[in-house]
Amino acid sequence: MADCAFCAATEHVLFEDADIKAVLAPEPAVPGHTLVLPKQHVTIFEQVPDKIIGRLFSLANKVSSALFETMKVQGTNVFIENGVAAGQKIAHFAIHILPRKEGDGIDLQWQTRQLSEEEMATIELKLKEKPMVPQEPAKKQLAEDNYLWRSWNRRPG
Repeated sequence: MADCAFCAATEHVLFEDADIKAVLAPEPAVPGHTLVLPKQHVTIFEQVPDKIIGRLFSLANKVSSALFETMKVQGTNVFIENGVAAGQKIAHFAIHILPRKEGDGIDLQWQTRQLSEEEMATIELKLKEKPMVPQEPAKKQLAEDNYLWRSWNRRPG
């Protein structure tokens, strides 16, 4: 999408392949704030194809490790702003990785709420009405099951 700031992001690219990329956030909360993005324009988490989501989180893990090692941070926050009500400002799905040091001025704390058992049970029932079966990853074909591999192994010495 031509008018999407994240789709158009070509500066400060840390990693890129055909489907995903990691870039330094153009408006960082802290130095090193990194975005992990699908290259396909999708607005929210639920629109990201299953085959891409695992790769995005794998890259986020690598970015977090790199931030620990190179910037000597004490922690990272890894989060998603999923929709306007969750603070999303650009309509493109992104995983944010924020390197953290004690006293950095970032406050991501919230007040917990005490819900009654009835409220918890009602929420649980509503959520269970919607099937949540994760998609199985594609299984690699075992060499024994592969005709070409078996043929190769039968070749004369």
